[in-house]
Amino acid sequence: MAEKPHSRRNFLKYAGAAVIAGAAASAGYYGMTKYEPSTQPRPTVTTPTSTSGGKKSKVKIGGSKPFTGPDAIVGQSEGNGNKLWAKHVNEAGGIKVGDGNTYEVELVLYNDEEKPENVGRLYEKLINDDKVDFLFGPAYGPLGMATVPIVERYKKFEIYGTSTFNPKDFRDWKYVVHVITNGSNYLASILDMIWERIVPIDPEAKNIAITHGDDAFRGTAGSYGYQYAKQKGFNVIFYESYSSSATDLSPLLTKVKSANPTIYINVAVFTDTMLIVKQMKDLNFMPKLCMAGGAAILNKFHELLGKQAEGFISYSQWEKDVVYQPEFGPTNDQFIKAYENEFRDSPDYQSATGYQQGLVLQRCMELCKDPLNSDEIRKVAGEMEMTTFFGKHKVDPVTGWQTGHTMCVIQWQKDEKVIIWPMGDRTKPVLYPVKKWSER
Repeated sequence: MAEKPHSRRNFLKYAGAAVIAGAAASAGYYGMTKYEPSTQPRPTVTTPTSTSGGKKSKVKIGGSKPFTGPDAIVGQSEGNGNKLWAKHVNEAGGIKVGDGNTYEVELVLYNDEEKPENVGRLYEKLINDDKVDFLFGPAYGPLGMATVPIVERYKKFEIYGTSTFNPKDFRDWKYVVHVITNGSNYLASILDMIWERIVPIDPEAKNIAITHGDDAFRGTAGSYGYQYAKQKGFNVIFYESYSSSATDLSPLLTKVKSANPTIYINVAVFTDTMLIVKQMKDLNFMPKLCMAGGAAILNKFHELLGKQAEGFISYSQWEKDVVYQPEFGPTNDQFIKAYENEFRDSPDYQSATGYQQGLVLQRCMELCKDPLNSDEIRKVAGEMEMTTFFGKHKVDPVTGWQTGHTMCVIQWQKDEKVIIWPMGDRTKPVLYPVKKWSER
């Protein structure tokens, strides 16, 4: 099944101040932006206790995504996944839960504009004004981290989407659980693939360069990746971070090129991924293999670069050719078909992550006898294990970090995104070495 690029129409479809999908209508990486809570007296927030009797009720779920901003495509995709899950639940009659009741889903998503300073205000609004029962975390760690003071203050259960944080900064938070691999393990799959598939045929592939932005996601993924590479036996001949707000990375790339790595790995989001590729071309720098940044997983990456995208690799939380046998929720093919029918576009891993947020909450509610109680749901979340189309789900019961899910590695080959790790029935040979710029 050929993947369709993101259209301008779909890119802007859900931009706006707020997107609300009601019951009847049926996202790396935080910055240390300080959130100042409201100076108003803290309101009394009670966690409702469900009643028995097989009643038809409603569960209200809120969150925010960057529907506008430089990396809005990620927020829109994750939000689409949330909305598709809510639609499927309601079309099936709701969530049949442990207290004997059935709950339809009302979903309230606001646009945080990719600004951490907006997130605290929006999540207080969701809790105090919209009276949500649970929260879906935003896309990106700087946004996700901004929710933590609010979630902990009001004791509201939250499921992170494409957000994680540095384990060093964990402060015994109680109410957040993750669905994706934590940022500290992002480069492990890339490095494992190189070690197992490339080093045996080219020992010089041990000579790598690693760079990354200096914000919390890029810094976490890059620095922990550097440590993992050293432990595994790679020769990291160049390692350096750069300002995540930089608009010119040619000085950095000049140094990387001078180091002459066999493989170059950079941890970046959409904007600096595209900048890295452009300036690598300007400098005529192309090692035998390159990850310019995580944005290479997006269909938009290939749409913008065309044949210039050939050979670039990236990590991914989910891809359509990594197939699991689900114990819960739709199959891989069912999810893909439903998403394409709903949005006239192919799902990416952010879309799948948004849907997985819903599946995790749904299963927790089904297993819980007090399914609107954040403390009881959090307890169930810490004990629950399952496999969905997204892969295995299991979190550490104390920290909430994802421990079951594993990442895959993709490569652009002949205008298609293919799986090169882990090994499986649909795994393709690695294109190595990649073509120089002049050969593309």
